[in-house]
Amino acid sequence: MNIKKKVVISGYYGFNNSGDDAILKAIVKELRKADSSLEITVLSKNPSETEQVYKINAVNRFKPIEIIKAIKGCDLFISGGGSLLQDVTSTRSILYYLGLMRIAKFFRKPVMVYANGIGPINRRINRLWTKNILNKVDFITLRDENSRIFLEELEVTNKRIKVTADPVFTLEASQDSVVDNIFKTERIPQDKPLVGVSIRSWENEEKILDVVSKAIDYMISNYDVNVVLIPMHYPEDLSVSIELLKRVNSGRCFVIRNTYSVEDTMGIIGRLDMIIAMRLHSLIYAASQLVPMIGIIYDPKVEGFLKSIHMDRMLKVENIGYSQMVDHIDFVWNNRKELKSHLWAFEEKLEQEALTNVSIVMELLNSRWCYA
Repeated sequence: MNIKKKVVISGYYGFNNSGDDAILKAIVKELRKADSSLEITVLSKNPSETEQVYKINAVNRFKPIEIIKAIKGCDLFISGGGSLLQDVTSTRSILYYLGLMRIAKFFRKPVMVYANGIGPINRRINRLWTKNILNKVDFITLRDENSRIFLEELEVTNKRIKVTADPVFTLEASQDSVVDNIFKTERIPQDKPLVGVSIRSWENEEKILDVVSKAIDYMISNYDVNVVLIPMHYPEDLSVSIELLKRVNSGRCFVIRNTYSVEDTMGIIGRLDMIIAMRLHSLIYAASQLVPMIGIIYDPKVEGFLKSIHMDRMLKVENIGYSQMVDHIDFVWNNRKELKSHLWAFEEKLEQEALTNVSIVMELLNSRWCYA
């Protein structure tokens, strides 16, 4: 009788964040492709929705007994995707994810850190705990070179570390007909070139809104485009997008008001000639769809990604300015064909590196001593 291998995946799932939803969708899709018999369980804030959307098992990430039972019964524990190990948002978050890995090792389960972006970790005790746990896990894959450098700074001595790529690079956008219907539903005309803007709420929100709204008016006036505001995390990003829309003087700026699947959002971004974005996965979606970009840097992970694909047009959120924004807009718009070709050269490489994560999972499942 064939016994199904069981995998448990933790991450920031069930919070209606497009980037993290994309990570989970990509991991599940590729694991199933590698072994359709795998039994996958995800720790989620919204287990019923996660089960319905991804057709997998899910348990409540806030119920310790359910979590321990799932981990105790698994064959591999995956700390899956995103910026899970950082203490910028809170110490509670990093302790949660480190604690899950420690539970898995207590039950002698193989543990894989799957395409994580790690850091910043500022508190000394958090750095020590992270170093201690990561030295005990079975394999660490990282989505960027900056994370590898950070682990060196932490003096993590685990030899099983590899820089791969974000899982999302294995996903495909929705078909053209689906995207056309979305634009009709949202009443966004496609009679002119489209520029996307995707921002989030941050500390100096007033300054961000002021600069970006003026930049939108500049683009509409000088380049005869329509602008699409694309929320990535509902409802927070939708609220700030609507506030941004109020400050735009032109009538040719539109908001994506409804929530859509990861593939749909990728399809929307794929229609753009250019995007200005803050959240990491809005930029990852753009790169996967060969859309030239300007990044607004609120977190080192965003800067690290842009540098990794040699897209160096970016602004720091703390000193964002209109003149610098316009300079970047002019450059990217006037060189968008060349930049699109540049992204094409990276896209296949990143997809293959993302698939490396799956190969490592399968090897760990088959033998936890494979890399000893």
